[in-house]
Amino acid sequence: MKLHFLIPVLSVLFVALPAPAQQADARALLDAFADDLTSLTAEFTQITVDGRDEVVEQSAGRMAFEAPEKIRWDYLEPFPQVLIADGEQLWHYDEALEQVTVRPQPAPEDSPMLVLTRPDLLETFYRVLRSDQPNVLRFEPLSDEAGIEMARLTFVDGVPYALDLFDPFGQSTRLTLENIERNPTIAEGEFVFEVPEGVDVLEGL
Repeated sequence: MKLHFLIPVLSVLFVALPAPAQQADARALLDAFADDLTSLTAEFTQITVDGRDEVVEQSAGRMAFEAPEKIRWDYLEPFPQVLIADGEQLWHYDEALEQVTVRPQPAPEDSPMLVLTRPDLLETFYRVLRSDQPNVLRFEPLSDEAGIEMARLTFVDGVPYALDLFDPFGQSTRLTLENIERNPTIAEGEFVFEVPEGVDVLEGL
């Protein structure tokens, strides 16, 4: 399972420059979506292709977000897995392997996915690129050590539809969101991970 949207290391501050005119509409859509956003749920598909456009990995499931930085991903297909960022630690449970990996949660600025809910991260850690489509926001990390080279966020009917991440090795991952619910009430304990009995726990990996 690729965790591109959680792992990249970003550290350089950005002195904001005027964004290209083509980005004005897409940035306005992002600001409108994130305004007063406290929680989010959606169904997702995640597809990774190599440099020859061949699918190397495909999965689907559901996700939930709670401000400021709690995220839960339930991968349902092809293999059940759970990924929970609880605000302090990142838990990854692989049901087939009967194994849990836990480590400190990456800083919020290290996640392109959080741009959806924290547009301020865009100015601070990314550079906005020119786009010929008013509903598409393209940006790249300022840090040379980031795990991605470029990201592309596409809106449909004013709602985020797809986040494409392009890595330095010619691979790209598309995260598609459907049935988005904005500011739903999320059940208590949704972002608390309880280790199942008999499961191995690996720390700091």
